Amino acid sequence: MRAELSPIPPVINVEAEVAYWREQHANGALGPGSFGHYVPWIKFACDLLLSQPHASDAQREEMFQTHYALQIMPRLSEAQARQFIQQCWNQLYSSSTARCAPPPQLRAVPA
Repeated sequence: MRAELSPIPPVINVEAEVAYWREQHANGALGPGSFGHYVPWIKFACDLLLSQPHASDAQREEMFQTHYALQIMPRLSEAQARQFIQQCWNQLYSSSTARCAPPPQLRAVPA
C-alpha cells in the first residue's frame, strides 16, 4: 500500500521563512526594494497553506486575488506578488524533510 503524500509540509515555521527571505534579500536575490515589501507576502503564503491545506490551485488563486485587492498601497505589482508567493511555496516544499505533494501553483486567470 502506498502512503498518501501530505498536501503541505507538516511544519511551516513562519519566522524561519521570514529569516530565510531576509537573508536572500540581503544577498541581493530579491532586488533593491525594501525587505518590508516582501514580509506580508511571506506571511500570506504560509497562512494560505496552513489555513487551506486542501484548497485547489484555483481556490488559492481566488484567495490571492481577494487578498491583493484589499491591499491599500501594494508595494509589489500583482505579478510580482504572485511570483514571490510561488517562490515561497517552492522554498517551503523543497526544504521540507517530509514527502509532500508538489507545491501549489498560482496562475493568473485570463481577463
